[in-house]
Amino acid sequence: MGGRANEVDRALPWLESTSANGDRSTADWSGRTIPRPKGTYTDRGGLSSGEARLTQPGALPAWVSRLSVIAASARTRLSDLGTSARLRGCASVGPSTKALGRVWVHGKGKVHIADGVILDGRAAPIELHAHPSAVIRIGSGARVEGGASLEAVSRIEIGRGVRLGAYCKILDNHFHSVGRERHRPPPSRPIVVEEGASVGARAILLPGAHIGSGAVVPADAVISRRFGAVMSAADQPVAAGGIGAVTGPAAVRAMPFLPGRFWFGKLRGQIDVMRAAWYLRGCERGPRVRATGPVRVAPDGSVRIGARTVFVGGMIPSRIECEPGASIEIGSSTVFNYGVTLAASESIRIGSRTMFGSLVRVCDRGEAGSQPVVIGDDVWVAHGATIGPGVTVGSGSVIAAGSVVTSDVPPESLAIGNPARSMSLSLRANDPAPGASQGGLQEVPG
Repeated sequence: MGGRANEVDRALPWLESTSANGDRSTADWSGRTIPRPKGTYTDRGGLSSGEARLTQPGALPAWVSRLSVIAASARTRLSDLGTSARLRGCASVGPSTKALGRVWVHGKGKVHIADGVILDGRAAPIELHAHPSAVIRIGSGARVEGGASLEAVSRIEIGRGVRLGAYCKILDNHFHSVGRERHRPPPSRPIVVEEGASVGARAILLPGAHIGSGAVVPADAVISRRFGAVMSAADQPVAAGGIGAVTGPAAVRAMPFLPGRFWFGKLRGQIDVMRAAWYLRGCERGPRVRATGPVRVAPDGSVRIGARTVFVGGMIPSRIECEPGASIEIGSSTVFNYGVTLAASESIRIGSRTMFGSLVRVCDRGEAGSQPVVIGDDVWVAHGATIGPGVTVGSGSVIAAGSVVTSDVPPESLAIGNPARSMSLSLRANDPAPGASQGGLQEVPG
C-alpha cells in the first residue's frame, strides 16, 4: 500500500500547511500530513509558499478556481455578444437584457427594449415588427416567450415586469377592413400592457386592447378593449421602461405583398417565383406562384395551387400536408401569411382571392374521422383561427382572430368565438375589422 500511496502523492499537486511548531509540511489526497524540509516550494500550479495556499484536504488548486472564473466570464461575454447580434435592429437595448434563440427584429420603425428583459426564443422564434414611424417599447424586467409576435403600425407599450406567453400575438392594426373594400387599411389603435400584467399562451391582443396593471389574460383569449384595472393617464409612467405616451401614424401605409415597379422589385419577384418552384416542386402550380420564405410540403396526395398565389415568409414556415389519396386545391390570387397549416386526410378546397392570417390551421381530420373542408372565394381568415373537419365557409365571409370554426359559416358572414358563432357581415360593416365584438370571444370586459 505504501508504494501505491507514493504514486498518488506524486500524481497530485502538493497542498502546503503549517504545523503548530512552524514546520512546513504537505497534505496528500487522503489528508495525511507528510513533513517536508523547510524552505520555499512551488507546487505544480506554479504558486510559491509565500502566496495564499490551499489548506483544506481534497480542495482544488487555486489555478483551477481561476480557470472557472475565466470560463464563466467568457460565457457571459459570448452571451452578451449574441444578444447584441440578435437585437441589432433595435433603436435601444438596456443593460442585462438577454436574447436567447431566434429573435426576429425587422421593419423601419423603432424598437426600444429596457434593462433586464429576457427574450427566450429557443423553443420558437420571437418577432418584433415595427412598421415605418411605429414604436414598440418593452419595459424593464419583462419576459417574452418563444413564438410571441409584436407587430406595431402605431404604438405598442409593454410595461415593467410583464410576461408574454408562448405564441401570443399583439398587433395594433387589422390591415384589412370588414366591408367590401377589404384592401383599404383601417386606422391603427395603440395597445398598452401595464406593469406586472401577464398574457397567456396563444392569447391575441387586437387594436385598442389595454391590459391593466397586474391583470392575467387567460391562454387563448382574444382581447380588443380594456381588461383588468387600468391606471389613469396621470398615474402611468413615462420613463423609457414604462408606459410612455408615444404616438404614431393613425393608419397603416399600404404594404402590398407583390413587388414594386422598380427593377430590384422585379428581380425580387423573380427570386420569389424560383423559390416557390423549389419548395412547391411536388405540387401542381399555376403561373406566377410566389414564396417569400420557406414552405414545408409533404405532397403525398394531390396538391394544386392556383396562379398568382403568394406564400409570405416569416418566423415560422407554412406547412402543406397531404396524405396519400387526399387532395388540396387552392384558388388563384390567394395569400398565405407565415405559419399557416393545411393538413388534408381527405379533401381541402380553397377558393380564389382568399386571405389567411398567420398561424391559421385548416384540418379535415378530427376525432370522428375525416370530412372535406370547403372555403369559398374572397374569404378572410384572421390570425390564429382554426377551421375543423366538415366545415364549409361561404364566399365573402370573415373568420375572426383566434376563432375555432366547427360548423358551417354562411356566405357574407362574420364567425367569432370558440366555438365560432356566425352573424351577418352587414351588421358589422361599420366596424374596422373582425375580433372587436364581445359575442363569442373569450374576452372579459375590463
